[in-house]
Amino acid sequence: MTEAEMHILSGAYVCDALSEDERAAFEAHMVDCAQCVAEVRALREVAASMAVAVSKPPPASLKAAIDAVIDVTGQVPSAPDAAAGGSGRPGARGLLRRMRAGWAVAAALALFAAGLAWRTVDQQHQISALNVQTTQMSQLLAAPDAYATRVPVTGGGSALVVDSRSRDEVAVTFAGLSQAPSGKTYQLWLITPAGSARSVGLMQAAPPRPLVVEGLAGESKVGMTIEPAGGSAKPTTTPVMIAALDA
Repeated sequence: MTEAEMHILSGAYVCDALSEDERAAFEAHMVDCAQCVAEVRALREVAASMAVAVSKPPPASLKAAIDAVIDVTGQVPSAPDAAAGGSGRPGARGLLRRMRAGWAVAAALALFAAGLAWRTVDQQHQISALNVQTTQMSQLLAAPDAYATRVPVTGGGSALVVDSRSRDEVAVTFAGLSQAPSGKTYQLWLITPAGSARSVGLMQAAPPRPLVVEGLAGESKVGMTIEPAGGSAKPTTTPVMIAALDA
């Protein structure tokens, strides 16, 4: 594999999509390639942000269901285990069998209780949307030409931008972004080399999941301004964030 081919494997490496031989070769390549090390670090930040964004805390009903099963599960002593020499003390295998059986019942009831609590149409739609975006982000990160850059946001926080020309997509994740001023909104733009801007999103604060924009039209930058509530037809203030996209 040539050096040029090595440089396009960072996304696949982060997504663990390389064979053992390819992974070993890429790790050896990174020893002397600061560019690939930086790309892997940035892409891992995106992957971590994505994982946090799509994670959901377990409901209180999960612990309650498990506790309820523990409360009603009797601790029945087992018959003497052969491994214990017939001493009347339960052997390791008997103990493991009881533990497995108890936790199997607890897990089944807990999952049933959790399922009853979660099965609403709205929540199912949310879960489906998260699954779609997770797949989309994984594919973007694994693109051979995936390019990541982190830039500061004026006023605090930063933005992590990942784009791929082959997939015609760009994703933006924010960290430490403050709430938009009262009566104002953050507006995200894709900007061409000539300076024309296309609005691709409004937000009051950092969104819980990466913002993914499909369909690049020759834009070379992504930027963000603070605009009046409802947004503007074109930027009216100095950008608080701007990042170059990979050519």
